[in-house]
Amino acid sequence: LREVEEAQRTLLGEHEERIHLLEMERRRLHNDIQELRGNIRVFCRVRPLLPEERERQRGLPHLHFPPQDSHSIVLTRPDEVGRERRAELRYDFSFDRVFPPAASQQDIFQEIQLLVQVRPKIPHP
Repeated sequence: LREVEEAQRTLLGEHEERIHLLEMERRRLHNDIQELRGNIRVFCRVRPLLPEERERQRGLPHLHFPPQDSHSIVLTRPDEVGRERRAELRYDFSFDRVFPPAASQQDIFQEIQLLVQVRPKIPHP
């Protein structure tokens, strides 16, 4: 029984060491990906319409926020040449995150709070 227990402890130690090495590799790979991406995040926030804009336009029919995809926004417009109407033009844009007009400041802060770094204020002599 003691031999089995000792073998299990040895095996457990080997697994813990392997987990530690894999975690270090995961962190290194994560940092490499961050560097390759340039450590830059691009967010898109569509502001709500102003009251006078709401009167002129009826919403934002040219902007589409694909459901279940918080990284894309689609801009469309009808293509009219003279009196001839052609198919709708469509432009797809991708970002690290898209916030529709209904998004609150709290929604945005929750998304970026881990990216924000606060430096301590250094007192001037």
